[in-house]
Amino acid sequence: MKRKLFLIIIFSIFSIQLFSQQYNGKANPDAIVVSGNARFTVLTPHIIRMEWSEDGVFEDHTSLTFVNRNLSVPKFEKKEADGYLQINTESMIIKYKLNSGKFNIDNLSIEPALPAGRFEIDNKKKTWTPGTKNEGNLLGTIRTLDGVDGATELETGLLSRDGWTFIDDSERPLFDNSEWQWVIRRPEKDQQDWYFFAYGYDYKRILNEFTEIA
Repeated sequence: MKRKLFLIIIFSIFSIQLFSQQYNGKANPDAIVVSGNARFTVLTPHIIRMEWSEDGVFEDHTSLTFVNRNLSVPKFEKKEADGYLQINTESMIIKYKLNSGKFNIDNLSIEPALPAGRFEIDNKKKTWTPGTKNEGNLLGTIRTLDGVDGATELETGLLSRDGWTFIDDSERPLFDNSEWQWVIRRPEKDQQDWYFFAYGYDYKRILNEFTEIA
């Protein structure tokens, strides 16, 4: 019994150390594209982080959701043409109008790069813009059952029949950089911190990639 307990303790310590090593909010510089007050981080071919900051200073702390951005740099291409920044991965094409301010329906769009990132509705290729409703979301859990009495609606989940998911991380608290990381507030300024997942129907892949960053 003592031997089993000892092994459990050793395994727990090792697991904690391994998990703590994965807390790295700073992405590889080669995965980052900066355009004025906007920053794009290509985390995987199927996950893009999109930031806008009023002062051009971007956030490298981990957040309550996203704790590791230091991944292997995926293959992607970037170019500027016709007043737009364009980033191409194997699954999506991101377009942002240069020097156009905060992300909105008029200056930011993401379309699938078929077939790897196809997200379709009624067999028609769709272009995502901010505010697009995710009709096919398969939902997830709710954060807490405190105060719930009877039926309650589930929150938006990671997987969707639409083949994409958008997560707004702009207001979630951050972790500091101490050895035992603690929660801190985000800077009080105008900013956007968004994540877009393009996966088509490859749910296993996006679940695996999500666990690498979250």
